Amino acid sequence: MLLPQKPNYGIDAPKVVLGLFLAGILGLATGLASMAMGSRPGRWTGWIAGPSLWMGGTFLLESAVMWWGSRIGKLRFRDKIIQAIPWRGDEQVLDVGCGHGLMLIGAAKRLRGGKAIGIDLWQKEDQAGNSRAATLRNVESENVTEVVELRDGDARKLPFAGAAFDIVLSSWALHNIYDRSQRDQAVREIIRVLKPGGCATIIDIRHAREYAQIFRENRMVGVKLAGPNFLFVIPTLTLTATKPLPPSTHE
Repeated sequence: MLLPQKPNYGIDAPKVVLGLFLAGILGLATGLASMAMGSRPGRWTGWIAGPSLWMGGTFLLESAVMWWGSRIGKLRFRDKIIQAIPWRGDEQVLDVGCGHGLMLIGAAKRLRGGKAIGIDLWQKEDQAGNSRAATLRNVESENVTEVVELRDGDARKLPFAGAAFDIVLSSWALHNIYDRSQRDQAVREIIRVLKPGGCATIIDIRHAREYAQIFRENRMVGVKLAGPNFLFVIPTLTLTATKPLPPSTHE
């Protein structure tokens, strides 16, 4: 009998994690080798042993923190974010840059009659093993297939009509758009597809204050930045806001 497959939400910034790990090993090896060669006054080894050990240990610690953040920390953080949303159960939800489906699946578990759509470009350099197939496996293993839909697409030009979603989520994704004007466009797209009265939540390690500025310029209300959180060493901030309802008309 086959055991149920456990979901795998990927290692974020895998090249960074690997680079920090290798730099840490190199630093420790250099420091230990310098100590073994002797540290008598005047010898060059005495000058590099301590700094090499310190830097090597720091890099290894940062690598370990990022690995823990990807495997454990971000799941706990996801649950905290999802629990803070006042769910009805029939919402239309969009996850922009859904990756392996971390936020998407968390939202889907709160739905009874709604729909959770995840959209991504599936770039593997941003998340190890990122692919539509990998996300679909997570969706199946978490038993939310009936309420989840996956699409290929770009945050800068979302393939949806305006005011289509009650909730729009995006986690650790928009910073991968390197041009500021294009990041701003992605944030405006999130606002465009959000229904009046709908809520947006953007979680990111950089540029969150820029996103908040775009929200305010587009008359989003209740704009709030929370954090920082150090899941991935670089501080993570959480931005939340609501799209205002249109002014009521009276005859």
